[in-house]
Amino acid sequence: MKSSKLDLLRATIEEWTRIHHIDAKLIEVKPSGIGSNIHILVVARQGFESWPYYERRSDLFKYLHEHANPDKDLVITMLLTMTEDEYDKYDRVETAPRVVFEEV
Repeated sequence: MKSSKLDLLRATIEEWTRIHHIDAKLIEVKPSGIGSNIHILVVARQGFESWPYYERRSDLFKYLHEHANPDKDLVITMLLTMTEDEYDKYDRVETAPRVVFEEV
């Protein structure tokens, strides 16, 4: 995947945050490792508190497809928009320990 496409997506997200007066703490745009699939994470210090998760996610998704991916050559397989509190809770979630079965 070309880094120029990822840079364009990041710049478009930064533009979207400015338009909506969102103080972004973290913006991650990275390939998922499978084809042209990408993962996006936006964490805001301020701006998401009174905006329902589904609506902010949907708004960003539409904005990205209109301004940075009109030909739909990239597939957004994960798009998370979180407040700092939501991110702190998400970041603390531990994964279950891996169970390994050995032949006896």
